[in-house]
Amino acid sequence: MNNEDYKNVLVVGLGYRTGLATSNFLAAKKKNVTVTDIKTEHELKDIIDRLDHAVKVIAGSQSPEILDTGFDLIVLSPGVPKTIPLIIEAEKRGIPVIAEIELAYRYMKGHIIGITGTDGKSTTATLTGHIFKTLGFRTFVGGNIGVPLVTFADETTDDSVTVIELSSFQLETIDTFRPDVAAILNVTPDHLDRYSGMDDYFAAKKRIFMNQTDEDWFVYNMDNKILADSEGEYPAHVLRFSVNDTLKADSFFLNNSVYYRSEVIDLIIAEESELKIIGVHNMQNIMASALMVVALYKKIGTVLNFDKVVEACRTFNGLEHRMEFAGEYMGRTFINDSKATTIGAVEMAVKSIKDKGVIIIGGRTKGDDYSRLVPVLKDKARTVVLIGESSDLFAELFVGTNFVRAVSMEDAAVKAMQFSEEGDMILLSPACASFDMFSSYDERGKVFKECFRKLSEGELIWN
Repeated sequence: MNNEDYKNVLVVGLGYRTGLATSNFLAAKKKNVTVTDIKTEHELKDIIDRLDHAVKVIAGSQSPEILDTGFDLIVLSPGVPKTIPLIIEAEKRGIPVIAEIELAYRYMKGHIIGITGTDGKSTTATLTGHIFKTLGFRTFVGGNIGVPLVTFADETTDDSVTVIELSSFQLETIDTFRPDVAAILNVTPDHLDRYSGMDDYFAAKKRIFMNQTDEDWFVYNMDNKILADSEGEYPAHVLRFSVNDTLKADSFFLNNSVYYRSEVIDLIIAEESELKIIGVHNMQNIMASALMVVALYKKIGTVLNFDKVVEACRTFNGLEHRMEFAGEYMGRTFINDSKATTIGAVEMAVKSIKDKGVIIIGGRTKGDDYSRLVPVLKDKARTVVLIGESSDLFAELFVGTNFVRAVSMEDAAVKAMQFSEEGDMILLSPACASFDMFSSYDERGKVFKECFRKLSEGELIWN
C-alpha cells in the first residue's frame, strides 16, 4: 500500500508513546485519524490533551462495530494483542493491520539496522547507535527502546543510519519492513503469557528477516541453541558471535578481550578491563554491535575505520538500570539491573558476581518457568531477597536456598546489607515485570538507587 492509498486510519491503543505519537504523525500527514482504547476518557485525559485536535477518540471500547465507520488502514500499538475481536474482525474484512514500525518504515530513508532478541536489545541498540555516531553518521535510535520511529521518520536522509530495537510484539504486524542489517541476540522463554509456546514466540522474532534478500546481512548469537539450529532459515549474509567458539565465530571472546575475525587478522574490539560496562552479556552486546557495523560497511562497500569502533566501545557508558553501578557502601557493591525482567537476563547478571552476592528478585511474573532460576542462583547467591507478588511462588521454588522476604525496596536493601558480607555484590535483578509495586522498571531502579543513597548517608538504618 502506497502512503497516498489510505486516508482513513484507526489507531488501536492510546499510550503516551506509540499511540500518541502515531496519531499525531498521521494527523500531520492530513489523514483522517481515529484512535481507540479500552481505557475510559477520564483515564486517558492527560494523553488526550496532547493529541492533535483533528484526531477522533473512542474511549472505553474496542468493539468491532467501530469498523463500520470505514477504515483503509489500522495501526496496532505493540501492547495490544492481535487476538482481540476488533483486530480479528478487521482481518476478516480485509483491512490491513500494521505496526507503528511498519508505518514509520514507509516514510523513512537511509540505512536501517534492526535488532531483536529476548535480552540485551536496548543496550545493543544504544551501543550500535553510539558507534555509528562516532564514525560520523547522522544516527537515530528508536523503537522498543522508548522512542517511536514516527517521531523522527521524516528527519531521516539517504545517508543517515537508523538503529531500531524491535520487540516480538512489534514484529507481529510488520509487512514490508526490511532492514539492511538484522540481528537476533538470543531467544529464551519470555512473554509466554502472550504466546502459545516457544515456537510461536520465536516465529515472531524471525519476522525481522522475512523480507531480507541476498543483498542484506543477518547477525546472530551462535551460543544460543535455538538460533544456531535455525541457520538454514536465514536468507541474508550471516555473521556470528560467540563467547564459547573461537574458531567459527566472526566475533569472539578470548582472554578477557573481544575480537573481530577479519579476512586478514583477528582484531581486538575491546579489552574488558578498559570498558565502562561489565558482564559476559555486555561482551556479547559489543560483539553484536561491532558485527552489525561491519555488516553495513560491507553492504555499502566502504572501508571501516576500525579504530573508531574501538574508541566507541571504550567510551560507551551503558544504560541506566542495566548492570548499572549504583555505588559502594561498607565494602558492598550495589548494582542496579532493574531492566532484567527475564530469567536469561538474570543469568547473565549473576555471572558477573565474582564470588558471592545477595540478589534481590521478584515482581509480577510473565508466564515463564521460574524453576530455571534455581540452578542460576545456586552457587552465587549468599542470600536471595524476595520482593513483590511473586514472593510466595519463589519461596516454594527456593526451598533449600537461603532466602528472606522483604515488603518494600527499602526493606530489601536493609535485608541485603544484613545478610551480605564485605566484598559481596548486592544485585537488583528481578526476573519479573515491575507493575505490582512500581509503574515501570525505571521507577523500580530509581527507588533502588535512592535506597543505596539513604544507606550510604545514614538515613536508612540496617544494623
